[in-house]
Amino acid sequence: MFGDGFKKTEEETKGVVLNIEHFHIHDGEGIRTNVFLKGCTLHCPWCCNPESIYPKPQIAQHRNLCTGCGKCIEVCSLKCCIRTADGNVITDFQKCTACGKCTEVCPYGARELYGKEMSVAEVISEVEKDSFYFLNSDGGITLSGGEACMQPEFASEIARAAHRRYIPVALETSAAVPWDHLWKVVSEVDEVLMDIKTTQLEQIDKKIGKKYTKIVLNNLNQLRKRGIITTLRCPIVPGYNDTTEHISGIAGIAKDADIERIDLLPFHQYGKYKYSSIGMKYEMEDCAEMDRKKVEEMAEELKKRGFTVSIGG
Repeated sequence: MFGDGFKKTEEETKGVVLNIEHFHIHDGEGIRTNVFLKGCTLHCPWCCNPESIYPKPQIAQHRNLCTGCGKCIEVCSLKCCIRTADGNVITDFQKCTACGKCTEVCPYGARELYGKEMSVAEVISEVEKDSFYFLNSDGGITLSGGEACMQPEFASEIARAAHRRYIPVALETSAAVPWDHLWKVVSEVDEVLMDIKTTQLEQIDKKIGKKYTKIVLNNLNQLRKRGIITTLRCPIVPGYNDTTEHISGIAGIAKDADIERIDLLPFHQYGKYKYSSIGMKYEMEDCAEMDRKKVEEMAEELKKRGFTVSIGG
Protein backbone atom coordinates (compact mmCIF):
# COMPACT_ATOMS: atom_id res chain seq x y z
CA MET A 1 0.00 0.00 0.00
CA PHE A 2 2.84 2.38 0.83
CA GLY A 3 6.43 2.73 -0.31
CA ASP A 4 9.20 0.61 1.16
CA GLY A 5 10.47 3.62 3.13
CA PHE A 6 7.22 4.03 5.07
CA LYS A 7 6.91 0.29 5.61
CA LYS A 8 10.44 0.06 6.98
CA THR A 9 9.91 2.99 9.32
CA GLU A 10 6.68 1.52 10.66
CA GLU A 11 8.33 -1.85 11.27
CA GLU A 12 11.48 -0.47 12.86
CA THR A 13 10.05 2.29 15.06
CA LYS A 14 9.14 0.70 18.38
CA GLY A 15 7.90 1.72 21.80
CA VAL A 16 6.29 0.33 24.94
CA VAL A 17 2.51 0.03 24.77
CA LEU A 18 0.43 -0.53 27.89
CA ASN A 19 -2.65 -1.65 25.98
CA ILE A 20 -4.96 -0.87 23.08
CA GLU A 21 -8.63 -0.43 23.95
CA HIS A 22 -11.46 -0.34 21.44
CA PHE A 23 -14.79 1.53 21.33
CA HIS A 24 -14.12 4.52 23.57
CA ILE A 25 -16.50 7.45 23.17
CA HIS A 26 -15.10 10.08 25.54
CA ASP A 27 -11.58 10.69 24.26
CA GLY A 28 -12.14 12.69 21.10
CA GLU A 29 -14.80 12.83 18.42
CA GLY A 30 -16.80 9.73 17.48
CA ILE A 31 -15.79 6.17 18.30
CA ARG A 32 -12.15 5.94 19.37
CA THR A 33 -9.49 3.29 19.68
CA ASN A 34 -7.22 4.33 22.53
CA VAL A 35 -3.53 3.49 22.36
CA PHE A 36 -2.07 3.77 25.86
CA LEU A 37 1.70 4.20 26.01
CA LYS A 38 3.76 3.40 29.10
CA GLY A 39 5.53 6.05 31.13
CA CYS A 40 4.44 9.27 32.85
CA THR A 41 6.28 12.33 34.13
CA LEU A 42 3.77 12.76 36.96
CA HIS A 43 2.87 10.57 39.92
CA CYS A 44 -0.57 11.98 40.75
CA PRO A 45 -1.78 10.40 44.00
CA TRP A 46 -5.25 9.90 42.50
CA CYS A 47 -4.06 8.18 39.31
CA CYS A 48 -6.46 5.40 38.29
CA ASN A 49 -3.88 3.79 36.01
CA PRO A 50 -0.73 3.46 38.16
CA GLU A 51 0.50 0.69 35.89
CA SER A 52 1.02 3.36 33.23
CA ILE A 53 3.57 5.38 35.25
CA TYR A 54 6.66 3.15 34.97
CA PRO A 55 8.02 3.40 31.40
CA LYS A 56 8.98 -0.26 31.01
CA PRO A 57 6.91 -3.47 31.13
CA GLN A 58 6.14 -4.70 34.64
CA ILE A 59 4.58 -7.69 36.33
CA ALA A 60 1.41 -7.42 38.38
CA GLN A 61 0.28 -10.01 40.90
CA HIS A 62 -3.45 -10.08 41.65
CA ARG A 63 -3.36 -11.63 45.10
CA ASN A 64 -7.11 -12.31 45.17
CA LEU A 65 -6.69 -14.73 42.25
CA CYS A 66 -3.54 -16.46 43.48
CA THR A 67 -4.01 -19.96 44.92
CA GLY A 68 -0.37 -20.44 45.84
CA CYS A 69 0.09 -23.30 43.36
CA GLY A 70 3.76 -22.37 42.90
CA LYS A 71 4.03 -22.72 39.13
CA CYS A 72 5.46 -19.20 38.95
CA ILE A 73 8.17 -20.15 41.46
CA GLU A 74 9.26 -23.04 39.25
CA VAL A 75 9.90 -20.83 36.19
CA CYS A 76 11.33 -17.73 37.88
CA SER A 77 15.11 -17.96 37.54
CA LEU A 78 15.66 -14.71 39.48
CA LYS A 79 13.61 -16.02 42.41
CA CYS A 80 11.27 -13.04 42.37
CA CYS A 81 8.33 -15.32 43.18
CA ILE A 82 8.65 -16.28 46.84
CA ARG A 83 6.65 -18.62 49.04
CA THR A 84 6.09 -17.23 52.51
CA ALA A 85 5.89 -19.14 55.77
CA ASP A 86 2.10 -19.16 55.63
CA GLY A 87 2.13 -20.78 52.19
CA ASN A 88 1.24 -17.74 50.12
CA VAL A 89 3.25 -16.60 47.12
CA ILE A 90 4.45 -13.01 46.94
CA THR A 91 6.52 -11.06 44.42
CA ASP A 92 9.80 -9.24 44.93
CA PHE A 93 9.10 -6.36 42.55
CA GLN A 94 12.60 -4.93 43.04
CA LYS A 95 14.21 -8.02 41.49
CA CYS A 96 11.63 -8.59 38.77
CA THR A 97 12.71 -7.87 35.18
CA ALA A 98 9.24 -8.53 33.72
CA CYS A 99 10.36 -11.45 31.58
CA GLY A 100 6.73 -12.64 31.61
CA LYS A 101 7.43 -16.34 32.20
CA CYS A 102 5.27 -16.41 35.34
CA THR A 103 2.28 -15.00 33.45
CA GLU A 104 2.54 -17.77 30.88
CA VAL A 105 2.28 -20.58 33.43
CA CYS A 106 -0.20 -19.09 35.91
CA PRO A 107 -3.43 -21.10 35.48
CA TYR A 108 -5.65 -18.57 37.26
CA GLY A 109 -4.68 -15.24 35.70
CA ALA A 110 -3.16 -14.05 38.94
CA ARG A 111 -0.14 -12.68 37.11
CA GLU A 112 -0.29 -10.11 34.37
CA LEU A 113 2.30 -8.33 32.26
CA TYR A 114 1.59 -4.63 31.99
CA GLY A 115 3.14 -3.30 28.81
CA LYS A 116 5.02 -4.78 25.88
CA GLU A 117 7.27 -3.53 23.11
CA MET A 118 5.42 -3.06 19.84
CA SER A 119 6.28 -1.62 16.46
CA VAL A 120 4.24 1.11 14.83
CA ALA A 121 3.20 -1.47 12.23
CA GLU A 122 1.81 -3.76 14.96
CA VAL A 123 -0.10 -0.91 16.60
CA ILE A 124 -1.63 0.26 13.33
CA SER A 125 -2.58 -3.28 12.38
CA GLU A 126 -4.66 -3.50 15.57
CA VAL A 127 -6.11 -0.01 15.12
CA GLU A 128 -7.20 -0.65 11.53
CA LYS A 129 -9.64 -3.31 12.75
CA ASP A 130 -11.90 -0.40 13.75
CA SER A 131 -11.68 1.59 10.50
CA PHE A 132 -15.36 0.98 9.70
CA TYR A 133 -16.40 2.55 13.00
CA PHE A 134 -14.10 5.53 12.50
CA LEU A 135 -15.56 6.19 9.06
CA ASN A 136 -19.15 6.07 10.27
CA SER A 137 -18.72 8.12 13.47
CA ASP A 138 -16.02 10.65 12.56
CA GLY A 139 -13.86 8.81 15.09
CA GLY A 140 -10.24 7.76 15.10
CA ILE A 141 -7.45 6.85 17.47
CA THR A 142 -6.43 8.61 20.67
CA LEU A 143 -2.85 8.47 21.89
CA SER A 144 -2.87 8.37 25.67
CA GLY A 145 -0.93 6.99 28.61
CA GLY A 146 0.68 7.48 30.99
CA GLU A 147 2.05 10.34 28.97
CA ALA A 148 2.34 9.59 25.27
CA CYS A 149 4.84 12.43 24.81
CA MET A 150 7.40 10.55 26.89
CA GLN A 151 7.82 8.47 23.73
CA PRO A 152 7.67 11.32 21.21
CA GLU A 153 9.25 9.54 18.24
CA PHE A 154 7.03 6.48 18.65
CA ALA A 155 3.85 8.48 19.26
CA SER A 156 4.43 10.86 16.35
CA GLU A 157 5.16 7.97 13.98
CA ILE A 158 1.91 6.24 15.04
CA ALA A 159 0.08 9.46 14.19
CA ARG A 160 1.76 9.71 10.78
CA ALA A 161 1.00 6.06 10.03
CA ALA A 162 -2.66 6.61 10.98
CA HIS A 163 -2.93 9.64 8.71
CA ARG A 164 -1.49 7.65 5.83
CA ARG A 165 -4.58 5.48 6.28
CA TYR A 166 -6.92 8.49 6.62
CA ILE A 167 -7.49 7.81 10.33
CA PRO A 168 -7.87 10.95 12.51
CA VAL A 169 -5.68 11.19 15.61
CA ALA A 170 -6.20 12.84 18.98
CA LEU A 171 -3.63 13.25 21.74
CA GLU A 172 -4.45 13.07 25.44
CA THR A 173 -1.64 14.69 27.42
CA SER A 174 -0.78 16.30 30.73
CA ALA A 175 1.67 18.51 28.79
CA ALA A 176 4.11 18.17 31.70
CA VAL A 177 6.96 17.47 29.28
CA PRO A 178 9.56 19.58 27.47
CA TRP A 179 8.01 21.64 24.68
CA ASP A 180 10.01 19.92 21.94
CA HIS A 181 8.63 16.53 23.05
CA LEU A 182 5.07 17.83 23.14
CA TRP A 183 5.31 19.62 19.79
CA LYS A 184 6.82 16.59 18.04
CA VAL A 185 3.56 14.74 18.72
CA VAL A 186 1.08 17.64 18.64
CA SER A 187 2.28 18.70 15.20
CA GLU A 188 1.11 15.33 13.85
CA VAL A 189 -2.36 15.10 15.44
CA ASP A 190 -5.78 16.62 14.75
CA GLU A 191 -6.88 17.58 18.25
CA VAL A 192 -5.43 17.81 21.75
CA LEU A 193 -7.07 16.85 25.04
CA MET A 194 -4.95 18.52 27.69
CA ASP A 195 -5.11 17.91 31.43
CA ILE A 196 -5.13 20.75 33.90
CA LYS A 197 -4.77 19.05 37.28
CA THR A 198 -4.98 22.21 39.36
CA THR A 199 -4.43 25.93 39.23
CA GLN A 200 -2.93 25.99 42.71
CA LEU A 201 0.84 25.91 42.10
CA GLU A 202 1.98 25.59 45.70
CA GLN A 203 -0.55 22.81 46.39
CA ILE A 204 0.21 20.53 43.50
CA ASP A 205 3.98 20.95 43.29
CA LYS A 206 4.34 19.31 46.69
CA LYS A 207 2.44 16.28 45.41
CA ILE A 208 3.39 15.60 41.82
CA GLY A 209 6.54 17.49 40.96
CA LYS A 210 8.03 20.97 41.17
CA LYS A 211 7.21 23.53 38.50
CA TYR A 212 4.39 21.37 37.11
CA THR A 213 1.97 24.26 36.68
CA LYS A 214 4.54 26.56 35.08
CA ILE A 215 5.58 23.95 32.49
CA VAL A 216 1.98 23.07 31.61
CA LEU A 217 0.79 26.66 31.27
CA ASN A 218 3.82 27.60 29.19
CA ASN A 219 3.09 24.66 26.87
CA LEU A 220 -0.58 25.63 26.67
CA ASN A 221 0.44 29.14 25.67
CA GLN A 222 2.59 27.70 22.90
CA LEU A 223 -0.36 25.65 21.65
CA ARG A 224 -2.55 28.76 21.64
CA LYS A 225 -0.01 30.71 19.59
CA ARG A 226 -0.07 27.95 16.98
CA GLY A 227 -3.86 27.73 16.84
CA ILE A 228 -4.02 24.10 18.00
CA ILE A 229 -7.55 22.84 18.71
CA THR A 230 -7.48 22.01 22.41
CA THR A 231 -9.94 20.72 25.00
CA LEU A 232 -9.13 21.11 28.68
CA ARG A 233 -9.64 18.00 30.81
CA CYS A 234 -9.84 18.66 34.52
CA PRO A 235 -9.84 15.93 37.19
CA ILE A 236 -11.94 17.06 40.15
CA VAL A 237 -10.55 15.51 43.34
CA PRO A 238 -11.94 16.00 46.86
CA GLY A 239 -9.56 17.95 49.05
CA TYR A 240 -7.31 18.97 46.15
CA ASN A 241 -9.19 21.07 43.64
CA ASP A 242 -12.94 20.76 44.32
CA THR A 243 -13.31 24.49 44.96
CA THR A 244 -14.95 27.48 43.34
CA GLU A 245 -11.50 29.10 43.20
CA HIS A 246 -10.26 26.23 41.05
CA ILE A 247 -13.19 26.50 38.66
CA SER A 248 -12.60 30.24 38.35
CA GLY A 249 -8.94 29.53 37.66
CA ILE A 250 -9.82 27.00 34.97
CA ALA A 251 -12.19 29.49 33.36
CA GLY A 252 -9.45 32.11 33.32
CA ILE A 253 -6.93 29.72 31.77
CA ALA A 254 -9.42 28.60 29.12
CA LYS A 255 -10.39 32.16 28.25
CA ASP A 256 -6.77 33.28 27.92
CA ALA A 257 -6.05 30.32 25.64
CA ASP A 258 -9.19 30.79 23.50
CA ILE A 259 -10.48 27.36 24.53
CA GLU A 260 -14.19 26.65 24.24
CA ARG A 261 -14.54 23.10 25.59
CA ILE A 262 -13.82 21.81 29.10
CA ASP A 263 -14.27 18.23 30.38
CA LEU A 264 -14.65 17.69 34.13
CA LEU A 265 -13.48 14.27 35.32
CA PRO A 266 -14.82 13.33 38.78
CA PHE A 267 -12.45 11.34 41.02
CA HIS A 268 -13.35 7.66 41.40
CA GLN A 269 -11.87 4.57 43.03
CA TYR A 270 -12.00 2.19 40.05
CA GLY A 271 -8.24 1.72 39.87
CA LYS A 272 -7.34 1.32 43.53
CA TYR A 273 -6.90 -2.46 43.33
CA LYS A 274 -4.06 -2.01 40.84
CA TYR A 275 -1.69 -0.39 43.32
CA SER A 276 -1.05 -3.39 45.54
CA SER A 277 -0.78 -5.65 42.49
CA ILE A 278 2.34 -3.76 41.35
CA GLY A 279 3.77 -3.08 44.80
CA MET A 280 2.73 0.58 45.07
CA LYS A 281 1.16 2.41 47.98
CA TYR A 282 -2.20 4.07 47.30
CA GLU A 283 -2.50 7.41 49.06
CA MET A 284 -6.19 7.95 48.26
CA GLU A 285 -7.52 4.79 49.90
CA ASP A 286 -9.77 6.70 52.31
CA CYS A 287 -10.83 9.44 49.90
CA ALA A 288 -14.52 9.47 49.01
CA GLU A 289 -15.49 9.48 45.35
CA MET A 290 -16.33 12.92 44.01
CA ASP A 291 -19.95 13.95 44.61
CA ARG A 292 -21.66 14.06 41.21
CA LYS A 293 -23.98 16.88 42.20
CA LYS A 294 -21.08 19.12 43.16
CA VAL A 295 -19.40 18.47 39.82
CA GLU A 296 -22.64 19.28 38.01
CA GLU A 297 -22.74 22.61 39.86
CA MET A 298 -19.18 23.31 38.73
CA ALA A 299 -20.17 22.46 35.16
CA GLU A 300 -23.12 24.85 35.30
CA GLU A 301 -20.85 27.65 36.52
CA LEU A 302 -18.53 27.12 33.57
CA LYS A 303 -21.46 26.99 31.16
CA LYS A 304 -22.66 30.36 32.46
CA ARG A 305 -19.26 31.72 31.46
CA GLY A 306 -19.78 30.55 27.89
CA PHE A 307 -17.90 27.23 27.81
CA THR A 308 -19.08 23.93 26.39
CA VAL A 309 -18.77 21.49 29.29
CA SER A 310 -19.09 17.75 29.69
CA ILE A 311 -18.70 15.52 32.73
CA GLY A 312 -16.65 12.35 32.42
CA GLY A 313 -15.19 13.27 29.03
